[in-house]
Amino acid sequence: MDYFVYIPQDWIEERILFTIHGISRNAEEHIQRFTNQAEKYGSVIVAPLFTKSNFTRYQQLGTTAKQERADMAFDQVRQDVHEWLGIGTGPMRIFGFSGGGQFLHRYAMFYPKRIARMVLTAPGWYTFPDPERRYPYGIRSTKDWPGLKFSMDLFLKVPTLVLVGDDDDLRDKDLNKNRRIDAFQGLNRIERAERWIGSLRALAQSFGIQGDYRLEHIPNASHAYESYMDHPPFAGKIFSFLFNE
Repeated sequence: MDYFVYIPQDWIEERILFTIHGISRNAEEHIQRFTNQAEKYGSVIVAPLFTKSNFTRYQQLGTTAKQERADMAFDQVRQDVHEWLGIGTGPMRIFGFSGGGQFLHRYAMFYPKRIARMVLTAPGWYTFPDPERRYPYGIRSTKDWPGLKFSMDLFLKVPTLVLVGDDDDLRDKDLNKNRRIDAFQGLNRIERAERWIGSLRALAQSFGIQGDYRLEHIPNASHAYESYMDHPPFAGKIFSFLFNE
């Protein structure tokens, strides 16, 4: 699995940000767009590339529990980067855009101890922490994903920021328009983000957890990656939240 890396001039040792692309698979652009923030925060940036030929459903972590496992390929990249830099692995700070946001929140549900903080931008749809709905709509096991077990109490402790554009409310060709998703998640990315964050807050309250789940709107942003990046505070919000500064 290929990946891109940027190392700032004044790297703060062990400070790494992983960034996950959407279905345009523009991993290299993620690196290029984040270099100024990388220099400001002294953070290495790592952008894995999930090719369409090898990872058609990377957003769902794989086609089945045994096929095209994007989470396992990502773990190999993570291990390779840490060995190359000569540092140990620890909880990650990760950003995911659109399909990358889908990958990220599902990865965090599977492996909450591996995530320190995460930022999702405009995922098309979500896995809800609902044991009555089958994965990937909820967290119930299926024949393709048997024996699923999630530690929701650990997942709910991961500080999470969801960013979505004020103009990202169109039902475009890339949006999943499955009727089941429309019915319980909403008709567009804004509604779906609001309902997902609401579900986390409600579940956290039932667990007695003081979670940190934020939803912010990006002015004038549609679903194009460029429209988000062309809003100057956008990249700053990502790095500020991930590094808690």
